[in-house]
Amino acid sequence: MTTEQLLGEGSSVYRSVLPSGIRVISETMPGLESETVGIWVDSGSRDEAPEAAGSTHFLEHMLFKGTPGRSARQIAEAFDRTGGGSNAVTAKEYTCYFSRCLVDDVPEITALLWDMVLTSTIDAAEFERERGVILEELAMSADDPAEVLYDAFDEHVYPDHPLGRPVGARKEQIRALPHRTLLDHYAHDYVGPRLVFAAAGGAAHERLVELVARATATLPDLGGGAPTGLRPVRTAPDFTAGVRSVVRETEQQGIILGMPGLPEAHDDRFVMTVLYSLLGGGMSSRLFQEIREDRGLAYSVHCIASTHADSGQFGIYAGTSPAAAQEVVDLSVAELERLASEVPSEAEVEAIVSQVAGSTVLGLESSAARMNRLARAELYGRELQSPSDLIDRVRAVTPEQVTALAHRLAAGPRALVTCGPNPDLTLRT
Repeated sequence: MTTEQLLGEGSSVYRSVLPSGIRVISETMPGLESETVGIWVDSGSRDEAPEAAGSTHFLEHMLFKGTPGRSARQIAEAFDRTGGGSNAVTAKEYTCYFSRCLVDDVPEITALLWDMVLTSTIDAAEFERERGVILEELAMSADDPAEVLYDAFDEHVYPDHPLGRPVGARKEQIRALPHRTLLDHYAHDYVGPRLVFAAAGGAAHERLVELVARATATLPDLGGGAPTGLRPVRTAPDFTAGVRSVVRETEQQGIILGMPGLPEAHDDRFVMTVLYSLLGGGMSSRLFQEIREDRGLAYSVHCIASTHADSGQFGIYAGTSPAAAQEVVDLSVAELERLASEVPSEAEVEAIVSQVAGSTVLGLESSAARMNRLARAELYGRELQSPSDLIDRVRAVTPEQVTALAHRLAAGPRALVTCGPNPDLTLRT
């Protein structure tokens, strides 16, 4: 086993690699009596073959359904007994099982999470019962216009690419998904080199490593090498421009004006943070002031962004009346192009930088936020930086850099996807 101290001498962030290839990364937060722990799997919906669509999300559900030593009810009762709560999330590039608990309960919760992740029975009868639950979850999403809009946007800009598929897949794909596919997915992807245990809170790193080593002792020694086989090779998507309308009889017209953004570890991610906040990140942002405060055209208008290992999206979301939708689209384009052509003042950027710096510090007071930060840096191979280094990087952003990035975004392909009763919106250039 190897262990290294991250963020320099005196830091409380450590990373260990067990013989199985499992990585343990944690940060000790002095004085905290709680801990947020998570097992992260380097496997998401984009890693599914087309015939296995939906298997990652389905598998997330199944890992709560029982192991040789615990029933589904016993798993639920064990989490509830600690009082902190637990959950899981499936994303396009990872899956995470996590819990927040008292430091005294970390041994029990760590053992429980690893039992679920490594020894789930994935019973065939339970699989069929859960199929119905997932179909109901997809039906609930289909009744939510915002969910429909975001899924339609991904499908439009990334057609015929795994990143364009909904994480949970489509109902017809879930109905056809074989039990054998889930078992193959589990056997292939839930292996040492694809597993990261991340934690933040009052527990010491040495203790966490001991608990993980004990819980995973039966794993074979994979020497840290990445497995190969069933998982398709990731390929970067091409961005498709144009307009798509999803017609729904809703009170509002949902709008996403989007374009290619930045990958997760891009050097300009700090510039993007400032641009995002300046253009549409809060009540003082340009979009909020122009569209909501000055014109009263929308209740919600803000920037959106997503990042992947090899690509990203940037965009503007608004919900407005169908009659005002075209005006909101035009105003959104105009604000983006104004930022791309006119360098903002030092004072405006300085105010945004102060806002971002403050929100960064406040956000990192949460053990869950710190756990997420550690895991994402590990999964994406991104250099981990201290909170003070993060703030320094943000404070180093200049108005000229913001405009240069805005120009790059505005000069690329654009897509307009809407959901609502008005099918006639256009993207004027």
